[in-house]
Amino acid sequence: MTVTVAPEIEPIGREVSPEEYDALPADFRRELVDGVVQMMASPSPLHEDVGDALRIVLRRLVPPHLRVTGHVEIRLADDLRRVPDALVVKAKDYNKLVPRFEPEQVVLAIEVMSPGSKTADRINKPEEYARAGIEHFWRVELEPRLSIHTYWLTGEREYTKTGKFEYEDVVHAPGLGWATVPVAELADEPG
Repeated sequence: MTVTVAPEIEPIGREVSPEEYDALPADFRRELVDGVVQMMASPSPLHEDVGDALRIVLRRLVPPHLRVTGHVEIRLADDLRRVPDALVVKAKDYNKLVPRFEPEQVVLAIEVMSPGSKTADRINKPEEYARAGIEHFWRVELEPRLSIHTYWLTGEREYTKTGKFEYEDVVHAPGLGWATVPVAELADEPG
């Protein structure tokens, strides 16, 4: 006798309670915005390659009291959950079995832009991360050339832009002296 199990159906576009969202199986392609379940656009190979390379470089540089991970949810509020492409978190708060972090556990959130995430990555997510008190935010742009934009939390939960680093540069972000990332290590020289 063959048993058929019905596939789980994602409640995309539906408003759910925090408890309903937490009961869903972990899926790094899903976010909760204003209590509504949203699926992120499929990333390009370049997006994934740059994200992977960035996590590898950061792991090489990070001091022992911090850990690097990626595609793990940050619970910004009951009705707001985001999944950055890379995160640097406090090592004491890192638990490989827990699928989310609280904002106070996150030192740096990084978003690699995709065509379907430009507004969220440039406007919405930085504002949300700053409001939640995440001290550092980086945005990685892939076009027209690879660049890393760095931000540091100042004053009343707002980011101040601290730099733009292109292919030939090495990231030197104030407050993250260890994070000296050679941008050229993240992707081939653009044509």
